[in-house]
Amino acid sequence: MRGMRGIIWAAATATLLSGLMLSGGAARADEGREIDCKKTNLHFEVSGFTTHCKDYSDNSINVGELNAASQFYGMFAISEADITFVQAYSKAVLGGTRIYINRRSMESELGGTFSSKFSDWGDEADIGDFEVKHMTVTSNSGEPADCIGFLKLGARRYEGVSGLTAGYACSGGGRDKALDAVKHFVGERD
Repeated sequence: MRGMRGIIWAAATATLLSGLMLSGGAARADEGREIDCKKTNLHFEVSGFTTHCKDYSDNSINVGELNAASQFYGMFAISEADITFVQAYSKAVLGGTRIYINRRSMESELGGTFSSKFSDWGDEADIGDFEVKHMTVTSNSGEPADCIGFLKLGARRYEGVSGLTAGYACSGGGRDKALDAVKHFVGERD
């Protein structure tokens, strides 16, 4: 239980203070701005959880001669009573032609976005449109935790997708508690 508190606070610090990592592992220079989670697609209103959302969107993406915009939201929800947290993000390409998000496996998506280390992946039953897997997450402090990852891909767009929602949940109460938090996040529980 003590180690789980360490990973929760490490995740909280990483998410709230330094922001989410971008694909390729480069830290966001933009710290994002606080936003009401109700204004995003990252709805998580569960009794006992404190939830924070940030907007990292970019109004202008230039790829060669192509222009578009990106929508990128991050969410961190924590229940200190349950020693459970959920980290999630959604990203989408807006406008533009021939600009898309590469399709990646959940392992690549989460590993390329968060600074924690992910290992020991195993399949779980999908929940709605979300692919779900269990895994071990090791925080930067070296504390491992049993967690649940989730990924939902948006509509196909050229060779990739138009957007996606992904993240993971961990709990000091084990994977069942983490899975319950994921079910709340994806709307399978009230």
